[in-house]
Amino acid sequence: MESLSDRLKSLGVQIGTQNLKQRPEQNRFPIEDVVAGDDVQTPLGNIFQITQDYDIHYQHGLVHFDEPLNLYFLREWGKAAPEKSGQIDQLVFLDTETTGLAGGAGTFAFLVGLGIWNPDGFRLVQLFMRNPAEEPAMLAILSQIVEPFKTVVTFNGKSFDIPLLNARHLINSIQTPFTDMAHLDLLPLARRLWRNRLPSRALGDLERDILGVERSGEEIPGWMVPQMYLDYLHSGDARPMKGVLYHNAMDILSLAALLHYDAHLLENPLDIQPNEGLDLVAIAQIYEEMGDLDKSLELYEAGLNAGLPQPIYIQTLHRYASIYRKQGAWTQATALWQRATEYQDIPAAIELAKYFEHHERDPKEALRWADLPLGWLPILPLRPSERRYWKSELEHRRDRLLRKVQNEGTADVEG
Repeated sequence: MESLSDRLKSLGVQIGTQNLKQRPEQNRFPIEDVVAGDDVQTPLGNIFQITQDYDIHYQHGLVHFDEPLNLYFLREWGKAAPEKSGQIDQLVFLDTETTGLAGGAGTFAFLVGLGIWNPDGFRLVQLFMRNPAEEPAMLAILSQIVEPFKTVVTFNGKSFDIPLLNARHLINSIQTPFTDMAHLDLLPLARRLWRNRLPSRALGDLERDILGVERSGEEIPGWMVPQMYLDYLHSGDARPMKGVLYHNAMDILSLAALLHYDAHLLENPLDIQPNEGLDLVAIAQIYEEMGDLDKSLELYEAGLNAGLPQPIYIQTLHRYASIYRKQGAWTQATALWQRATEYQDIPAAIELAKYFEHHERDPKEALRWADLPLGWLPILPLRPSERRYWKSELEHRRDRLLRKVQNEGTADVEG
């Protein structure tokens, strides 16, 4: 009777492992042979750690790491509690490289980069998972490194890196170190500062356009990183990981440099040369929201003088005038609205009409400002719906003011 083994062999099925094709050893290049690092032992296993030290005089693009750094304005903007934010040596910079950019339960961080300032300069630490089984060890050493610090600094970390790491700690039943830390995410600030000037606020673009940094040929685009790691797991060839490690290292260095740049920009915006009008009015809005109206007024004026695209120029006149209106400084507010009407700005004309009607009790002058924009409507580049809206709004205001003027005239005659 034919055995099961014979039947399987007749179907071409190999029995046992003796005839399996082995992975060619010449294609295996472990990470230890690619970059210098240490095999760090933890109670949960081993993890590969790369450490690089940068001298205190290191310069990253335009930023000198030894320049004095005042974190007060960044803390105020980020609403980070002062007792948790501390000074520069209480910050840890963090960036991850992951197996997917969309997140999800199956996504994990195979590389975590950390940056730390110390008296001798800046230390970059990278934790690399040679295989997914090393994740508990990586999370353990990550917690050990991060726990002494008060504030974690990231770029889009509130939306991606920290939630991902918290989830991986939970899956591995390891306490996350980030729960009680203040978090300063520089991406929202970048969007606030440069949304009107730069087409992209991605960290790599800010490196080039703001920090003056150009990455070398080792750079790997971020979208390629997940697949490169999966290829490494399949092939055992860690040589392409050198580019991934460079990518992560540059992200950490640029994150630290960007914090330096942002802190100085918020503290002394007029010292940045050349003065960019768009940057100045963006910082003016931040100061306005933080309640420092005197500084905000100074920066709005500086931004207007530095030159702005017309739509931003008009928006700035309105924000500038709004502060004066809240302070009851009507002379300054009306002067700014009048500057806006030189560009046929309808809202500014309406503000002037309201001012002369309610504060000056001068319906004739109010009528003049309400009537003036009706002549602009045919030539302004408006959508049909906008044109109908403003026509209705202005005609309603004009008719009401006209009745008020007529009633005053009747009262004068009767008097």
